Amino acid sequence: MKIRKILREKRGEATVLTVALILGLLLLMCAMAEFFRLAVIVQGVRDGLQQSVITVATTNYDETYNGLREGYSGGYVLSGDSWRENLDYDDVLARMGTLLGADMGGDTLTKWQPEGYEYRLSGLEVEILNTPLTPGNTSQNFEADARITIEIPLSFGWSMVPPLQMEIRTRAAYMPKF
Repeated sequence: MKIRKILREKRGEATVLTVALILGLLLLMCAMAEFFRLAVIVQGVRDGLQQSVITVATTNYDETYNGLREGYSGGYVLSGDSWRENLDYDDVLARMGTLLGADMGGDTLTKWQPEGYEYRLSGLEVEILNTPLTPGNTSQNFEADARITIEIPLSFGWSMVPPLQMEIRTRAAYMPKF
């Protein structure tokens, strides 16, 4: 009731309320734009990580083939009279750097832009879960699980707000067709 009365008055008291409303809407739109910017960056990095991990799972085909031929389903090789695990971890971080156009510095990938960095990737962990060495086991696939930490500086809030840090996870599996 009070707001309606203020809005109907002709003395200009609603000007302050209108300016506050416009500034509030502008702030909300800036926050939404920042959210969508972060979502696009994280989605692109997750897609790059997933593609790199899928490559690890498929490059292990030659390791799993020996076992498949003998009736086993994992990445094993016959060494003498016993089977030993044989896995290829590939270089996921270098592959991601190529896919995302990021520069490698040690074990950190950084995507640069004119104002500074767009994001940093660090702490990559790749774990390959080999299937058990049993004939005809189809309950567990050959899987590659990867985790990486992403750091994205926020453009909304300038330097007062710390950068977004989160862990991205993905999993790829290799499953024989027969």
